[in-house]
Amino acid sequence: MSSSRFLSLVSSLCIFMVGCAGSSRPQDDATLPKLMVERLSWMDEVVRVKQARSLPVTDAKREEELLVMMEREGQKAGLPAQAVREFFAGQITAAKFLQTEWLKKYPQGDPTLVGQPLPDLSVTVRPALDRLGKSMLTALAVSRQKQDSRTMMAAAKTELTEAGYSKQVIAAALEGLEAGLK
Repeated sequence: MSSSRFLSLVSSLCIFMVGCAGSSRPQDDATLPKLMVERLSWMDEVVRVKQARSLPVTDAKREEELLVMMEREGQKAGLPAQAVREFFAGQITAAKFLQTEWLKKYPQGDPTLVGQPLPDLSVTVRPALDRLGKSMLTALAVSRQKQDSRTMMAAAKTELTEAGYSKQVIAAALEGLEAGLK
């Protein structure tokens, strides 16, 4: 490959990557539901740590800290604190249901993960969840501006169902979404 072709390829790749990373604005009605699913996908990591350390699923202090942090971030984005609190309370409830289901399914731990190191909640998991939370706030703000909650609710139900979550998990996540859209 010639050096000019290589430089052209690298330049194109850089432009593509900047374009992908540069926009924090959701692209379509499925963005918030996809972020909800992505947040739930981290719960296996969270519950593995809780199980290994004999911690309860509910961590009221961490939940309240998260809700307060998201309220503050949401207000910066012009969102009402109550809508943000109720949205994330629903996502937290869904996450706790999912963790409880995981513990029932794997009372001795997931056998496919034996010997693998536990994730680090403070270094890896929580920062990822916090970043996701901020992306969810941006998507929620955009969704509230569109004022088409039925389409958003349908998209979320579809995404959550296709991801294989239980009716209980889906109901809690949707309840939070509905409250956040009001």
